Amino acid sequence: MPWTHALTAAGLAVAAALGLPAQEAVPAASGSRLVLTLHSGESTSGRVQGSVVLECDPDGGSHPHPATACAALRAARGDLSAVRATRGVMCPMIYAPVTGEARGDWGGRTVRFTRTYGNRCSAAGESGGVFGF
Repeated sequence: MPWTHALTAAGLAVAAALGLPAQEAVPAASGSRLVLTLHSGESTSGRVQGSVVLECDPDGGSHPHPATACAALRAARGDLSAVRATRGVMCPMIYAPVTGEARGDWGGRTVRFTRTYGNRCSAAGESGGVFGF
């Protein structure tokens, strides 16, 4: 059994012993690393407004809030299109589009993601904090 499967099995055993739902104990994506970039406008050809590295398990990198961003990605199993928006975020109704881009690796899977948001605040809120930088 590869070591990642052994870790998953160990996590499930611990979850069962503690009475936790199994999905909460599965390691998120050991060694996952994404380069996140925000571009001005409605495509990745726009001026770069910011770029950070997000590492998960352990959470870190140059992202200002890696624990929040990694938690959002874990809940979506690394699928950025399935990340839930942060509740209660109020953004101005000013259209200043930005395009978020994610490239890297999540749990051994290659990640390539782009999405255009209405503005930087919307990018942060709608991505569960992933694009909150």
